[in-house]
Amino acid sequence: MSKLVILSLGPGNFDEGFPSVTARLGKPGNLSMQFTGGLPPAPEIPQLYINWQLLYQALCQSSRGSPPIEIAESGVTHVSEGVFQDVCRCLENSINSWLSSEVFHKIELQLRTQLKTSESVRVVIESDDEYIWRLPWQLWSFFQDYRQAEVSLSSPEYPSPPQLLPKTAKAKIKILAILGSSEGINLQKDQDLLKQLPGVELKFLVEPKRQELNDQLWEQGWDLLFFAGHGCSENNATTGRLFINQNPIDNSLTIEELKEALSRAIYKGLQLAIFNSCDGLGLARQLAAAKIPLPTMIVMREPVVDQVAQEFLKYFLKSFAFQEPFHLAVRQTREQLKGMESYYPSASWLPVICQHPAALPPSCPPPPKPFPIKFVFKKQKWLVIAAMFLVGCLSCYWFAGVQLATFANQLGLKNHSEGKLLLAKQYYHLATFLNWQDAQPHYNLGWLCDESFDDKACAISAYHKAAMRGLSEAWAELARLYIETKDFEASLKAVKACLEQSNYDAVTAACLKNRGWIRWEQRRYDEAEIDLRKAIALIHDSPHSHCLLAQVIEATGKGQEAIPHWKYTAQYSEYQVPEQDACTAIAKLRLQGEADE
Repeated sequence: MSKLVILSLGPGNFDEGFPSVTARLGKPGNLSMQFTGGLPPAPEIPQLYINWQLLYQALCQSSRGSPPIEIAESGVTHVSEGVFQDVCRCLENSINSWLSSEVFHKIELQLRTQLKTSESVRVVIESDDEYIWRLPWQLWSFFQDYRQAEVSLSSPEYPSPPQLLPKTAKAKIKILAILGSSEGINLQKDQDLLKQLPGVELKFLVEPKRQELNDQLWEQGWDLLFFAGHGCSENNATTGRLFINQNPIDNSLTIEELKEALSRAIYKGLQLAIFNSCDGLGLARQLAAAKIPLPTMIVMREPVVDQVAQEFLKYFLKSFAFQEPFHLAVRQTREQLKGMESYYPSASWLPVICQHPAALPPSCPPPPKPFPIKFVFKKQKWLVIAAMFLVGCLSCYWFAGVQLATFANQLGLKNHSEGKLLLAKQYYHLATFLNWQDAQPHYNLGWLCDESFDDKACAISAYHKAAMRGLSEAWAELARLYIETKDFEASLKAVKACLEQSNYDAVTAACLKNRGWIRWEQRRYDEAEIDLRKAIALIHDSPHSHCLLAQVIEATGKGQEAIPHWKYTAQYSEYQVPEQDACTAIAKLRLQGEADE
């Protein structure tokens, strides 16, 4: 079970500070530790957020095909993505500087002392302050170190959570999907994505009237409520409005107007609401103010373009449906949205979890187990693997192979994260046997062989199988391994396949970087520079791309032009990645030499 941290900021605001901050730590229902501290005044943070918000909204309009807006009162008349990135960095630096203050540092120190970086952690921020709700808390350096942690927001006052009966393994998840006003947006893709979910019972309400929606919430027992369409927040994000149809009148409603129906739905089992619409913080805050005990909801912090909303839904449903813990499914989804940020800046900042602190997070029913093995699992793991092979081969392969493969792959990931590498390897092999068409366990096996066993032959074989099953990321990894073994011909073939198949900026950038790397090794500097600059344009924070580009520029006699790229190399590199660690060493030497001059 995940650890739970509830960070109550208490009374205060950014002008006067938050003098009474309390952190409670433990497991749900047993928060056994408590630490106290405070946060100093930081009036610059709300202003930085407002600056970011104005530029984001301008870029958002621009991405929809409209020219960037002019905001006369603030003087913002031109939107530059470079300026926008500067504001993003300023806001991130200010948040971390504020959270590094002496009065708060002892809380963070206690959390870091009590929590392992590998642990699954849910962090709930309790506050009534508007800008506490608006801040992108995932930028806190704590979450960079704790990769299995995610943040959610809550009001400091909340009613008791409803007592919900657990779902059985055979029960289907019942989803009420509301497709509201679709003026100017395409909701068909949302509908198609929901239809692909296994093991669910779906009910679509397309541009419903208020009474129709009210009746469905009142009469049926739903597990998940989904809304796609137009929405907005009003009154300093304390009220949310959903536009449910395009009628001239009665075309929208607020949470207050749904209070009784929502309360009834929660009493009958509603655990999660996803509002895949613009500017949803007002919905969450109004829900909290109305004392409606909805366990969990996901909203968008600011206006969201159609493409980002749809990709969010696709990524989240994929992670959540395959048994990823809820908070990690949201984090993984949010991080996957970074791949879109070349076209939709700050897309990964938008999803926000709003959660009742005392409620357990929602989950999909677990996949059925082939036989009761729990009593021997801990003591006789190898026997379990053999038994799973036997059962898979003799009786379950044709009927339950896909589900068993998913289960085995998840066990592989679990043991991989816990450092049980040989066991993880066996589970990945088992998953590939049970469902030979699934690319993911092959990719995971390649990752394990490459990262933990330094077995390039195993990694290349596994990545190649994943790539042949349609996973474009595997082509990028293959290209990298072929470069390391100096097989440039094979690497170029992998890059070609990757660029032909990839639909994601991050994967395309990795493939372009690899081709630039090959051209650098071949001393074809002009071609290398073109590819590396394209890669950086897609993913700006790739340290290896900047490192390679800096070396290419130096090789053509333009040393001063390489300095900014050495700085980015040092800024973005991670020591645990060998090629980035090597780049960091070179970057430090170059920058030190520049400073000495």
